[in-house]
Amino acid sequence: MDLPKTASAIVIGGGVVGCSIAYNLARRGLRDIVVVERETVGSGTTSKAAGGIRVQFPTETEIRFSLEAIKVFERFQDEFGVDPGYKKIGYLFLLSEASQLRAFEPRIALQTRLGADVRVVTPGDARKLVPALRVDDLIAAVWGPGDGLAGPAEVTAGFARRARELGVKIVEGVRVEALDIAHGRVGGVRTTTGTVSAPLVINAAGPSAARVARLAGVDLPVHPRRRHIFFTEPFPAIPGPVPLTTDVTSGFYFRKEMEQVLLSPGDVEDIGEDFDVPMDPGKVEEAVQKAIQRLPIIGDARIAGGWAGLRPLTPDDHAIIGWAPGVEGFFVAVGFGGHGFQHSPATGRYVAEWLLDGKPSMDLSLFDPARFGRPQAGGGLKVDAE
Repeated sequence: MDLPKTASAIVIGGGVVGCSIAYNLARRGLRDIVVVERETVGSGTTSKAAGGIRVQFPTETEIRFSLEAIKVFERFQDEFGVDPGYKKIGYLFLLSEASQLRAFEPRIALQTRLGADVRVVTPGDARKLVPALRVDDLIAAVWGPGDGLAGPAEVTAGFARRARELGVKIVEGVRVEALDIAHGRVGGVRTTTGTVSAPLVINAAGPSAARVARLAGVDLPVHPRRRHIFFTEPFPAIPGPVPLTTDVTSGFYFRKEMEQVLLSPGDVEDIGEDFDVPMDPGKVEEAVQKAIQRLPIIGDARIAGGWAGLRPLTPDDHAIIGWAPGVEGFFVAVGFGGHGFQHSPATGRYVAEWLLDGKPSMDLSLFDPARFGRPQAGGGLKVDAE
């Protein structure tokens, strides 16, 4: 598709967040939207996601995003004509230390108050859910039976399909090289195939978010970090389905996908801004060692392959959504830290409200782009799973 000369809005990034925003804007009646994607729709970070969907987040805003997203995924096939393979296999967090349990308890209370089904279970209960687990060193586990997974590529394709039907132009194989800024406001983008004028530019560029923001003179603390996921050959010794299970102490997580076991060492490596993300074969050994500690029987499995993806992380592990400081007409929806897929339905809806109604119907101050200039509250337990 040729790049148009003008647009009402330009979305930079054709991943799941960018396509959801474009779809929701078009559904609300905005016309002449252009999505610019440097590769193909859903080919970047979205394609490397493990597809997890959980309500087990620490803040009310993120929990509400998840609960809304789950409702969308439940009806996704009817609404978008694409089967996302949505399954409620549950999320299971394994706890070895009393301090971990204490950190989870207020989160569980908040999640439960907001209507989620999350509960503390015994190590024995965890083993009933995953019979192959070694549990002798555990003190408890946290179980969310309503959590699950879906296919990021299918969901992205569904958003893109409906967006195109509503007149959105999605242009692939085009890289944004500059933003036109005059008198403190954005006027469009310059790309490898031409210039598009628009009064509104939305940065949904995933791991490239910081680079795109710098084109407008905006500093966004979004740091892409590499994570590995491996999969075994068919392994019937662990019958499925198996919840997405995370060992909080080691960071290792796994689930049974079809006939194969999918597993990750939970690594997060800073690789700068090189977005060619090769798989490090050395990480296989780390993943296998952690796996055998928690799932001894996995020692009989063979690793068939794997991939590395980028998690766009921020200093406080929350996304950045809002107007970019100092540049009128420049909106950002980035830094989801691996959660962009599962939160994409809510992100698209609230961003569309913000842009078309003047403000979103939910308080999104948690994601304020200006917050990094302010002192941050102390941290707590960081649960690092998809």
